[in-house]
Amino acid sequence: MVVYSNRRLGAAAELMLSSDVAAAMLADTAAAARPLAQGRWEQELVVWLEDRSRRIAMDLDVDDIAWSPDNFERQKRFVVEAIERAAASSPHARALGLWGRLVDAQLREHVVVGRRWQWVGTQPNVQV
Repeated sequence: MVVYSNRRLGAAAELMLSSDVAAAMLADTAAAARPLAQGRWEQELVVWLEDRSRRIAMDLDVDDIAWSPDNFERQKRFVVEAIERAAASSPHARALGLWGRLVDAQLREHVVVGRRWQWVGTQPNVQV
C-alpha cells in the first residue's frame, strides 16, 4: 500500500492506495499538466510526477512538492487543476478527487523556503 497525505491535516486525511493506482494517478496528472506547463516550475513538476510514477510503493505528502512561497497560490492552482483534468478521464477519478482535496488544503504558511524536488533517480535536465 502507498499513502498519499497532507501531514498538516493529520492521519485522518491520509489516502491509502495500491501501488498501481498511485502510479497511474501520478502519470495521469503529469499527462494532464504537460500541455499547460509553461514555466520552469510547472515543467519540473511534470517531470517529477512522471519520475515518481515509475517508482513502486512510494508514499507522497503534499509537502514533498517543491512549492515556492512567492508563487504558491498559482502553483497550487496549477496542481489542483491538473488533478481535476486527470480525473475527468481516469478510472481513478474518486481517488484523484481526494488527492486534489489534500493538495488544495495546503496553506502558504506551511511552505518551506528553499525546498527542492527530491528526485528518486537522477535529476533530469528540464528545458524551459
